[in-house]
Amino acid sequence: MIDKTEINKTLEIKSSSFNRVAFDLMEKIGMVESNHGEFTPEQKKRDYWLKLYHQCYKVVSSRGTDIQDILKE
Repeated sequence: MIDKTEINKTLEIKSSSFNRVAFDLMEKIGMVESNHGEFTPEQKKRDYWLKLYHQCYKVVSSRGTDIQDILKE
């Protein structure tokens, strides 16, 4: 007896963890702020992306925290 499993359509695995949501939010903000792929010299730096991800993570994982306080950091 052969046990065979086939997937005929595209398989997509999604996660709704804080990390994934923060990453997706960072990508969306980064693309809009970059004029859809035309990155400024500041945006080409690693610390820009790390700070943006950190802010996104804090926003999606916090409850009741004022977003303005997060943006000031």
